[in-house]
Amino acid sequence: MNAICNIKRTKTQSKLLNNHMKNPVSHLTVFLASVGISLVCGANAEAQSAFTPPVFTEITPSLEPTGNDGMFFTPTTAISVTALGYVSAVAANGNLVGLYDVSTSDLLASTTVTAASTPSGGFLYQAISPVLLTPGTEYAVVGLYTAGTGDLGYFAPNGVGADPAINFVGYSYDDNPSLDLPASGYTPPIFGPNFQFAAVPEPSSGALIAAGLAALGFFRRKAE
Repeated sequence: MNAICNIKRTKTQSKLLNNHMKNPVSHLTVFLASVGISLVCGANAEAQSAFTPPVFTEITPSLEPTGNDGMFFTPTTAISVTALGYVSAVAANGNLVGLYDVSTSDLLASTTVTAASTPSGGFLYQAISPVLLTPGTEYAVVGLYTAGTGDLGYFAPNGVGADPAINFVGYSYDDNPSLDLPASGYTPPIFGPNFQFAAVPEPSSGALIAAGLAALGFFRRKAE
């Protein structure tokens, strides 16, 4: 995403600046579109991990039954989930991870995280089609643990750290052998699932782009 934004910003801004040199009247167009593109790309340039346990304590594999571990949360601002993750010690065939809307129990996205997924901060992440989450709505990221497949479980005995854009609500589990939304509370939390997200630009950023492009079209038609 970073490279895409850099290319888009460079080509678009260069084109606008060239037009500006030919037509000084389009100065406002250059400013609005360039700033808008910079803000949008800056907001989405680097995905953030939602949860960071202060301490990992490994669980004895024989004590961890097959089932689902769910981290429940509410965003404090609009975010776009770009990848689902699982702790680096994944099962031989990978771990199924899902993103749920808690109020409706709807599965919004799911993917299998494997040893070939992208590592970051003790987790592996698999990219998904971005899912927009709204502030104040409760969601859950859930990971399916299957006993005897090479999985390792981890406690977070000192609690769960969360990105400032995320309000951690709690942890639940169940012993079901397929992915679902767990409902049994437990402390301390078990990792487990995680996700990466990008901040969603404020409406003003999109407005700047729209205004700049609209003005560009107007001046171009006027010049013809």
